[in-house]
Amino acid sequence: MKNDDVFAYVLDQELVRSALPDWPSGMILILCLKADGSCQTVVGHADETGRTLRKAAAALGLPERSFAVAPEVPGWPTRRVRFSEEQDMLRLVSEAKHLVELATDYAINYRFARDEGLSPEVVTGGAKPPQPRAPEPPAKPASVVRQMRQRLHLDLPPQPQAQPQFPAQPAPPPERPAMPAGFAPSAAAARADCQFGAGHIGGHGGHIRVVLAPEKATIQTRPVRVTEIGFSADFWRFYLPRAALAEWWPGRPAVIDIPAEAFPDALRNVFTGRRFHLDATVTPEGVFLAPGAPVETQAPVEAIEEDEPETPEIQPAPEPKRRRRTPLRAAMTAFLVAGTAAGAGVLTLGDPAPMLTAMLKSGLTP
Repeated sequence: MKNDDVFAYVLDQELVRSALPDWPSGMILILCLKADGSCQTVVGHADETGRTLRKAAAALGLPERSFAVAPEVPGWPTRRVRFSEEQDMLRLVSEAKHLVELATDYAINYRFARDEGLSPEVVTGGAKPPQPRAPEPPAKPASVVRQMRQRLHLDLPPQPQAQPQFPAQPAPPPERPAMPAGFAPSAAAARADCQFGAGHIGGHGGHIRVVLAPEKATIQTRPVRVTEIGFSADFWRFYLPRAALAEWWPGRPAVIDIPAEAFPDALRNVFTGRRFHLDATVTPEGVFLAPGAPVETQAPVEAIEEDEPETPEIQPAPEPKRRRRTPLRAAMTAFLVAGTAAGAGVLTLGDPAPMLTAMLKSGLTP
C-alpha cells in the first residue's frame, strides 16, 4: 500500500556536489520528506541504492516499497519531480554541511570492507538502522519546508489558525496642508503673532550692530548683546532668539550688538564701515532679519545722540508806528532844531518861555 505522506528523493553524486562541493566520490544521498514536517537524510554508496532505500524505510518506520521515490528505482513506486522542486530540495541540502563528514566516513568504511572482502553492511553498521535524528540537517523555517512539501504535492497536516502578528504602527502624523517646508497657515500656533520693524545694520567696533527705529534711538537706548545667530542658505537672512527683542514693540527703538566673530569672514567684511537698510520680523519662534540696500548717507552706526532742539526762527523787529505830525509838534521841532543850531554856533536867544506862551495863545494846539 502506497503511503502518500512520505516521499524519498535519491540524489546522485553529481547532483549532491552541486549543493555540497566537497561531497565524496561514489556516494548518494536520500532525502526523506514527511507531511508532518520532518525531514531525514540517509547516505549510502551508489552500488547499494536498494539497500540504502531499505535503510531509509527502516529509519522512517515504514514497510519497504510503501512510499514513492524519484528518480525511478526498480521495485519502488515512482513519482515525477519538477525542476523547481528539485532546486528547492538542493537548497535544503546545501544548508546541511555536516552531511559531507558523514558521507566521507561511510565511504572510508565501505572501501575498507570491499578491499578486505568483508560485508559492507556489517562494517558500515547496516544491520542497525541509523538513528532517525542523527543525520537530520539543521531545521529550516517552517514556511520554507511547508512550501517545499506543497511543491512535492504531499499531504499537509492542518495548520492552527494563529492570529497574524503585525508590528505596531506609529501614529499617523497630523495632516498638514501641502505647503513647502518653512511655510504654514496663519492658524498654526507658531504663526499666532507677528510684528514688523525697520532699521539698519552695520559694523560697530567688534560687533555688528542692529538698530530698529534709528530715528528714535538716543544715547539712553541700551544695546542688547546677542551671541546666538543663525544664517539662511544664502547667508543674507539672519535668525535671533525671541529674547533679543523681549520688551520690544513696533515703533520702539532697539539696539542689538552681535559679536563680529559670529559672522563668516566674507559677510563681516561686507558690514565693516557700512550700513544697510534692514527689515525685521518678530514671531514667537524668533527674530528674523533681512538686510536690504546700502544706506546712502553713511553715518557712524554708533552715533546714537539726543535729538537736537529746533532752532527758533528769528522774526524781524516790527517797524515803529509813525505818529501824526501836529502844528504844535512841528513848532517844537523847529524850536529844538533852532536850539541845536544855536548851540552849534554858540548863539544864545535868551529865555524861550515868552515865545512858547505866545504860540499857545495863537491856537497852535496839538
